[in-house]
Amino acid sequence: ADGCNKSAEGSIEYCKAHGGGKRCQADGCTKSAQGSTEYCAAHGGGKRCQADGCTKSAIGSTEYCAAHGGGKRCQADGCTKSPIGSTQYCMVRVGAQALPGRRLHQSS
Repeated sequence: ADGCNKSAEGSIEYCKAHGGGKRCQADGCTKSAQGSTEYCAAHGGGKRCQADGCTKSAIGSTEYCAAHGGGKRCQADGCTKSPIGSTQYCMVRVGAQALPGRRLHQSS
């Protein structure tokens, strides 16, 4: 697409954001298929969390979803929560200034 500098995916001239690559096969879905599956993460595609009974997507190179310890962790000593956005800290440590209107948990 005009002005896009991302790499094209597959045999199409577009990046994933502009329609390139493999698409989810769920009816009406236009998202990119994940990994070697035919579906996007919302429709069950990609790597799934390995915790018993969990159906969420695994995060990054881990085998678990955020709720079960997958993905990045807050950098505060002893904290096991997930960081917020592009920060290295969880909501408790980032504070209300980063995300106004969000209620914070009491830190222990």
